[in-house]
Amino acid sequence: MKKNILIIKRSSLVIMIISLIVATIYAELGIFQFNQEYGVMQPYYTAMRISCLVDAAVYVVAALMCFRIFRNGRPFTRGNIWSVRGIAGLFLVNTVLTVIIEGSSEGFFKIFISRGTGYVFLAGIFLFVAEILRYGKLLQIESDETL
Repeated sequence: MKKNILIIKRSSLVIMIISLIVATIYAELGIFQFNQEYGVMQPYYTAMRISCLVDAAVYVVAALMCFRIFRNGRPFTRGNIWSVRGIAGLFLVNTVLTVIIEGSSEGFFKIFISRGTGYVFLAGIFLFVAEILRYGKLLQIESDETL
């Protein structure tokens, strides 16, 4: 049992570090994009800038979740469930902002189909994973009470 917890802690530490590196890259890309002028393609690049910053936020939330797992070795906690739900919410925010910004110039339906459906699908997957974590938390509580 202790070996499994040690593996979980080490893995979450590695994932946390990678998440922070990727979040930094996305944040720098988004900030760099804010300093550029693109003329006619402005709505597209504005959406891309915001998308980079939202993606950086997703990686920060993931890093925080991995830090909690590294600290206590338990993935099935209320905080981690809320983190996964938060990631799903950020994907939905990214979709809405992209559709609003780009859709005003190219058509909302076209932009939703071309760019938004992937993020909506990812949000659905993360909400599903949050429910799996919630169930795992219930099983963990039951197991702890049995022992």
